[in-house]
Amino acid sequence: MLKRIGTKSIVNSRCFINFKLKSLILLSVISIVLLSLSGCGGSESSGSSGIAQENTTDGTTTAGTGSVTLNWNAPATNSNGSTLTDLAGYKVYYGLGSGQQNRTKSVNVGNYTSASVSGLSTGDWCFAVTAYDTSGNESTPSPEVCKII
Repeated sequence: MLKRIGTKSIVNSRCFINFKLKSLILLSVISIVLLSLSGCGGSESSGSSGIAQENTTDGTTTAGTGSVTLNWNAPATNSNGSTLTDLAGYKVYYGLGSGQQNRTKSVNVGNYTSASVSGLSTGDWCFAVTAYDTSGNESTPSPEVCKII
């Protein structure tokens, strides 16, 4: 059941995003469906790539060679059926290991509905997507998707 007290909801058949427009407090989970996750190889999408660097045991950083491409569907309407007009874009958060709540690496992909993340070292990388509106309100992360590189 969706409560609409002080919120604006954005939905379509595959997406649900909920923003609180009067503050930066996030109210609901984004459930953008990550349609594909492919790793090791591939090319980067223009305007939607990032480089992950991991610390080595001697304190230096090194870039990896793995890559992942994520795709999702954009919402088209608000929950009341009106046309969605204030969705500004998406951010992809990622890190090593499942359940990472403090993801420090992010890629702002604008209004692209796909992102290629390259430079991934060997490991179990997990990804989540948020959406943000023109006021800068950001949703909570989507369910994560993980890929072993």
